[in-house]
Amino acid sequence: MPYTISERAARAADILESIEELNRMIAFHRDESKDDSMRSQYEIMRQELLKKLNDVLASYQISIQTAA
Repeated sequence: MPYTISERAARAADILESIEELNRMIAFHRDESKDDSMRSQYEIMRQELLKKLNDVLASYQISIQTAA
């Protein structure tokens, strides 16, 4: 029997993958390029995705708190 993933679970996974990529970009601009403007932009994007993830998780009756 094939396993199917729900639309909201797939959305949560997509958001997590996007956050993972943003984390890499933030680290790159923090450690390598020293471009604070780009790092800040990626951090804002990450915060927006964390809000979206929290919305998806709320549909599972899960609430998360994020560290700064």
